[in-house]
Amino acid sequence: MEARPLFSPVPEPDHGADTSLIGCLTIKHFPAWAIAMARHHDGTQPLIVQEEHHIVALNRAAAMQGLERGMTAARARSLCPEAACYLRDPVAEFSAWEAVLERLNRITPFMESTFGGQGAAASLTRSDQPQLWLAAAPEEVRMIARSMGASIGFGPHRSTAWLASIRAGAGELLTVPTDEVEAFHDSFPVSWLEEAGFSIDCVDGLQMVGCETLGTARAMSERHLKLAWGDEGLRVHRLLHPDDATSVSLFHPAPCINKHFNLFTPCHDAPYLIPIVHRLVQKAHDKLKENIVGQVRLVLHLEGHPPERTARLLTHPTARLDALVRFAEKLAEDLFAHIIREKGRVGIEKVEIELAGLLTGDMIQMSLFDRRLREVKEAVSKVHRRYPRALKKSVVREGAHFHEDRYSYVVWE
Repeated sequence: MEARPLFSPVPEPDHGADTSLIGCLTIKHFPAWAIAMARHHDGTQPLIVQEEHHIVALNRAAAMQGLERGMTAARARSLCPEAACYLRDPVAEFSAWEAVLERLNRITPFMESTFGGQGAAASLTRSDQPQLWLAAAPEEVRMIARSMGASIGFGPHRSTAWLASIRAGAGELLTVPTDEVEAFHDSFPVSWLEEAGFSIDCVDGLQMVGCETLGTARAMSERHLKLAWGDEGLRVHRLLHPDDATSVSLFHPAPCINKHFNLFTPCHDAPYLIPIVHRLVQKAHDKLKENIVGQVRLVLHLEGHPPERTARLLTHPTARLDALVRFAEKLAEDLFAHIIREKGRVGIEKVEIELAGLLTGDMIQMSLFDRRLREVKEAVSKVHRRYPRALKKSVVREGAHFHEDRYSYVVWE
């Protein structure tokens, strides 16, 4: 399979731009986006992600076929047989989000991630819509939103920026100036609060009392909102009266293995480049220890031009040297061909190889165990539906006088 760059080149940041606003980046239907990245799925073909019988995420092509989140997987497959259906993959989500963090970190060092910690591979915590807080000028990240299909919102407060990212469409950026926060609330539909993590009961309750937009709930006091919907009512009040304008802290990138080689004379031919890449991967592989690689990155420093970057998410994370060499060499060949087409014959002064998205065997095993557990629950549910009360489990009775009385069988719920 041809290795393709994850993202287009990042524009140089404008350090003189206004960065007083707080930014929030989200990716809607993130599980489907991550699977598409890891599997190199064609975006024009429908893709759905399944978890416990139901669809938890889908791409735009699947939505245009009438599929919806929350629909059973069986019904989705019957309505759209050509849709590619995948089980939810926490490893792919972790690796894809690491790629997002790496790209944004080239623009700003001030970021905070709500997915898996501050870029550290400490856990595979899953999130349907992870958030990334950042301090940057809107113009610096506008092209990133478009190329990644991310939704980015900017506002004077974190909660306002978060709502703006929900209101923005995929690949769009929405900025809410300080003097337009109330007007933004007045136009924000209450029905979209469900996407912000509010329960259906809270959303329906607000609509039943005549609050079709978030701003109309401003007439209700904090006490009224709390009595009506508890903690969610307090969250609504904080959205309407935001005071969370805290600055974004410095981002600490996830550990990765980086090896580079400076050429004495610029290299102009691919046959001379491939052995260098091969040797760099070998040296990086020696530092892996018990880690498993989820992403391979390549940077070529050109003579008289900005560096060119490319990366590949691995469909199946691996620590095999031959696989890593094959991916890196393919990336080098494709990137070199791209440079020749775009810039002509240009010398390469420095080569960098980076093994990123590092995982441990325990993290992979935990993900596989979670998947097997869901598969077992699905199989048991199917048997229950077809043969009610047929599956039973044994229960040990302590202190029974006779051997045959020690065990009894009850229905396995």
